[in-house]
Amino acid sequence: MERLKVIKSGIEKLPEKKPHLDFVLGLLSIPVIISAIIINVNNLQSKNKSVAQLPVPSQTQTGSQSEKQIIILPNEKPSASSSSQATFSCKKEIGPINISFPQEGQMVTDDPVCINIKHDSSNYCSVVWSYRINNSSWSEYGSNSPCLYNIPNGNIKFDLRIQSTVSEDQTSFQRNFIYQSKVAPPTSAPVPSTATDSADLNK
Repeated sequence: MERLKVIKSGIEKLPEKKPHLDFVLGLLSIPVIISAIIINVNNLQSKNKSVAQLPVPSQTQTGSQSEKQIIILPNEKPSASSSSQATFSCKKEIGPINISFPQEGQMVTDDPVCINIKHDSSNYCSVVWSYRINNSSWSEYGSNSPCLYNIPNGNIKFDLRIQSTVSEDQTSFQRNFIYQSKVAPPTSAPVPSTATDSADLNK
């Protein structure tokens, strides 16, 4: 019973102590308010710094209107004409071409006989050629110097026709030389006489 009386008396005295409680709570809330103010101030300062660091484009104002400076860069892409010139930089003519071996009227004993054809391919476009010997059928076109095997002894007429690979230009050459094989042709051996023939002669 005494405890109940103490609790009851404490409850009855609470209204008298309320102003003291409000004062204590007010004092405790002051640090919270101050810390909140400091945090807000710091946030505002950081935002102002980030805005100040952004680059501002320079503009010149004339009256109420602003003028923007426009810069036009040259186009560095190669034109169609320059690219075509780079692709077809060689001369379309056949250019100088000659047969350096064998020389005209030269005696040749090599087997095979390799014809040395020289063409200036550094400045002129590529060419192909076909050949024949002694008015035989023409060979297929190619760009390699031909080698002739087992050609007959005597006078050889070598015909060469050249054609450009990028144009319709054509030209022809003729070279005459003499071929003499190093191997001597086989000779027929004499036929020995038989015994009957000698007997007939003795009669």
